[in-house]
Amino acid sequence: MIDNKLIMENSKNLNILYVEDDEVLRDATKKVFLNYFKHVEAAIDGKDGLEKFLLFKKENDDYYDLVISDINMPQMNGIDMSKAIINENLGQPIIFITAHDESSFLHDAIKIGVNGFLAKPIEPNQLKTLLYKTTQVINDRKLIDAFYKQVEQLNMQLQERNEQMSEDKTKLEEQIRLLKTQVNATNVKHHQVERLLQFSTAKTSEPLLNEYFAEDEDEGSENVLFLTDDRDEMSEIFDEMPELLMQYTLDKNVDTIYKLTAGLAKVSSILLRYTPFLDPLAESFGKLSSTINDKVELFLKLLEENPDSTMMLYDAIGIDMERYLERFSIESMAMKNIHHIHHPTTLSIQQIIGMISPEDINEGEIEFF
Repeated sequence: MIDNKLIMENSKNLNILYVEDDEVLRDATKKVFLNYFKHVEAAIDGKDGLEKFLLFKKENDDYYDLVISDINMPQMNGIDMSKAIINENLGQPIIFITAHDESSFLHDAIKIGVNGFLAKPIEPNQLKTLLYKTTQVINDRKLIDAFYKQVEQLNMQLQERNEQMSEDKTKLEEQIRLLKTQVNATNVKHHQVERLLQFSTAKTSEPLLNEYFAEDEDEGSENVLFLTDDRDEMSEIFDEMPELLMQYTLDKNVDTIYKLTAGLAKVSSILLRYTPFLDPLAESFGKLSSTINDKVELFLKLLEENPDSTMMLYDAIGIDMERYLERFSIESMAMKNIHHIHHPTTLSIQQIIGMISPEDINEGEIEFF
């Protein structure tokens, strides 16, 4: 025999809906159920029972743990009510209380999958046995549902963590890529400086800038200074050129090259503001920009086949321009000294254009080395 304490270990935290049209029987049986369950809601027929079932779900965001119902009732019988409830919550635990003359309903009750039957009048031992078995199944199911819910939450947390790790990995790879670009660009600059130093002599004691412009004539009446904003913008573009070239060698993104040509075009536009002083130099930068844009595949092939020479030429252009920007931001340039501005740098630019597209260089225009 099953005692009440054993039943209550399973039932004490459960909420049930009890549906019975007989008022006297309903009140008496509800008092019995209150000894076992946390909460007992009574309904007077199937229609009332279905409404209270749905209202409980709305207010608690959960279903009753157990429905105990009479079968033969007015307005809506227990079978029809149970079909509607199961349609709402598949697997809803249901127990029917039946009279001896209601055997015609048993087939339908079994068909919809109820959890058990109690015969009227209710026999205490039968009630205890059925309640114990049913509540045990309900609690086992709750434990299983809680377990799967926990697994689902852990999976979601794991997925979020994996996504965060993937995002962190992407950021780290981007930082490494940028660091490699900066390191490679620095190496190119060091290599270029080493080559320049090879041509230095022990007699060179004055700064290279002074030596480079040693043959300048006196300024004439026509002269001009680089504006500070123009100098800073061009300096930033030339500093970025080697980094963009190195970046392309790492990520193979052609947009990087288009960013480079946009910078060259911008330099051309800035230099044209100083017409006619720097027209040849401005035109050379403009031509280099358009040549790369028009024949980007040839340029990319050149960069992949001979990256060191190509990047060193760009670096040479950057070094030349930094000298010009440094000098002619504080010392005005004169028309008599224009050849010192455009000739060496234009020569480097023409070399790059000729390497990309030889037909764009007029015969005899430059001497390749």
